[in-house]
Amino acid sequence: MKISGNIPGKERKKGNTNPYLKEGFIPSIIYGGKSDPVMVAVDQIQLKKRFEEGGFYSKIFEVEFGDKKEAVIVKSIQRNKVKHNPIHVDFQRVDEKTRIVISVPVEFSNQELSPGLKQGGVLNVVRREIELSCLANNIPEKFVITLEGKDIGDDIRLSSVTLGEGMKPTILGRDFMLATIQAPKVEKEPEVQETEESAEESKESTEEKKEEEKAAE
Repeated sequence: MKISGNIPGKERKKGNTNPYLKEGFIPSIIYGGKSDPVMVAVDQIQLKKRFEEGGFYSKIFEVEFGDKKEAVIVKSIQRNKVKHNPIHVDFQRVDEKTRIVISVPVEFSNQELSPGLKQGGVLNVVRREIELSCLANNIPEKFVITLEGKDIGDDIRLSSVTLGEGMKPTILGRDFMLATIQAPKVEKEPEVQETEESAEESKESTEEKKEEEKAAE
């Protein structure tokens, strides 16, 4: 089972969580498996560092507290409604036999090899993640789908993705859409609306022309 990094922390007691937040720790809980839930507080700076590395929700981390270590995945983060900083994290305990539901990001490569995009088409991404069930020891970091040969009107569906052993999408029985190559939008030229000033100028020009023709007679 691949561990993507550690997140240091410490055990905490039930009750007021503000002291932990002031110390730079995020109140958290570790649950799942055959063991009882454990209340911990994890280092905010290290948590942010792991988040910025990418693939945060599809990686296994090791939470260290005291002389204990727990292999976990991040299930959810509760944030402050005003400041949006994390105030609580739910970790799920995992081992090699744990089957989990996880969202894996989708990336599209070789855009320069797509005839449709070369013609000015637009890549319309319908889903940026695929939710699937898999074993904790076989979590894909991301799915990369090539756009080579894709033309305007083509779509990219789940069947374009090669799932690893034991991986199953949570949406069963449907080859759902991931993206499409759409035709470029053609903007209509704005219609020129005659203003009162231009209408008056046109009228004066017509009258001048009539006077010139009369004088010439």
